[in-house]
Amino acid sequence: MTAVQPGQDPSLEALAAAAVSGGPGKDGIPSIDKPRFVPAGDASFLADPVFGLEYRGEVRAYPQQVLVWHEIVNDTVGGEPLAITYCPLTGTVIGFSAPSGTQELTFGTTGRLVNSNLLMYDRETGSEWPQLLGTAVSGPLKGTKLGTVPLVWTTWKQWRTTHPETQVLSTDTGALRSYGSDPYGSYDGYPDRSGYYAKEGTLFPVLTTSDRFPDKDVVIGVRVGDERLAIHKDLIRTAGTMRADVAGTQVEARWDDKLGTARVLQRDGEQWEPADSLDSMWFAWHAFYPNSQVRQ
Repeated sequence: MTAVQPGQDPSLEALAAAAVSGGPGKDGIPSIDKPRFVPAGDASFLADPVFGLEYRGEVRAYPQQVLVWHEIVNDTVGGEPLAITYCPLTGTVIGFSAPSGTQELTFGTTGRLVNSNLLMYDRETGSEWPQLLGTAVSGPLKGTKLGTVPLVWTTWKQWRTTHPETQVLSTDTGALRSYGSDPYGSYDGYPDRSGYYAKEGTLFPVLTTSDRFPDKDVVIGVRVGDERLAIHKDLIRTAGTMRADVAGTQVEARWDDKLGTARVLQRDGEQWEPADSLDSMWFAWHAFYPNSQVRQ
């Protein structure tokens, strides 16, 4: 395994070399390629949490209890292909779009993990992408960075109250899975959690560790240019608003009381735009970005 150099984030080569089997084989955790959605009033099957998306005028909720069994939804939102991805082992949910100049990409699961995080592959070129990183570590597209779209962790009640027009990913996936159960633990009473989601330690190896926070504490990770920032989610909840400078750009993390979640914006001239940000378990953010700034 290629060593991580002090003061540097792991190289693409080090990450590719760190991939280990997660148990299921390639596509053993099947992506949802023809997602079906139902109106909020028909979503009686829902448990918390849900992952909320507002994009190109469309509003959607992706239940954790569905994504925990599939990890990838190859969706189309507002006419644009968008891969909604979730890694339960790292608590990371990210929407991905192909960068301009790159062909449309659809994704599947390799059955392997990097830093205990989902390693995806694209079906068009076979390149491999750690989900948290969003950059190909091997294959023809090595070094290519996907466009990201943030999703929010929230409860179904909060999301439906705020967005009554929402569409909800259905359990009608074409696969037989125990929707409503979770093989890793439980988010009953979200944000409370149990099982793997609350215990110290990881199921699979990581390149580097830190005891600054407990492993499963949730941080909000922010990426601007080549710089990274992690803010403990509870700190944003307590402060209401937090400001930082990342790569010379003003960044503001704001607590959203209606949804019980954090949103991150960055200044672009006179405007505030959504930043490239995500919820992540601390161990995973640190394993990919040991050189990250940290606010605690």
